[in-house]
Amino acid sequence: NSIHDMDREKLFEKFLEDCKNRKEWCGQGNPNADILIIGQESTDISEEALIRNIMLCRDKKDRDAPRPIDPKNKTWANYQELLDEIYCRKSEYIDKWDFEKFAFTTELSSTPRKQRNYKEAKPSIKERIVFFKDSDFIQDFSVIILACGGYIKNDDKVREIDNTFHVEFCKEYGSKESKNRFWTHIDKKDPRKLVIHTRQFSNGISKDLIKEMASVIREHLRKLGLI
Repeated sequence: NSIHDMDREKLFEKFLEDCKNRKEWCGQGNPNADILIIGQESTDISEEALIRNIMLCRDKKDRDAPRPIDPKNKTWANYQELLDEIYCRKSEYIDKWDFEKFAFTTELSSTPRKQRNYKEAKPSIKERIVFFKDSDFIQDFSVIILACGGYIKNDDKVREIDNTFHVEFCKEYGSKESKNRFWTHIDKKDPRKLVIHTRQFSNGISKDLIKEMASVIREHLRKLGLI
């Protein structure tokens, strides 16, 4: 189901090499999945963590292996719930998360929030947006979820989402008074790619938002014959 001619693994290897050269976080999960989730930032992007991250991504046995549940990690708990809703499934594990079988996750910032504030991280975020725009691996996913709030935006002056992912705004979901909203975008020349922009998943995510978003994604994947 690759949009490009190149094999997804080859696209992924190039992405890993680029991240290594740029000394940036690459991510984790299944690079051959149909869904990409882009969050705000990782909690640990020390040089040692970056090296370890790339090594784990190159290990096919490890990269989408179930992870022990961490009750403090609300982001992953919400990712798990979303993926379970999309695929109408329940994890086979009680004490582990296994959503990474069904998605690859990465971050829009290469600067952990604990180390610097958003203003100082903004230049690196802008550079990473350009990197993602030029990455065939990032662009190859059928569903891209931008769970990073105001780190990237579309407004009257700036169309970062449109320009980065070659899409156009489609529809807004949720009331304007609610913090639980999301926006869909489609590549009209190649409608196989759906881009969803929403808030960070770390806290305050409603069950209704997860269910509605899952329904939209599931319908898109069904149209493509992917589920």
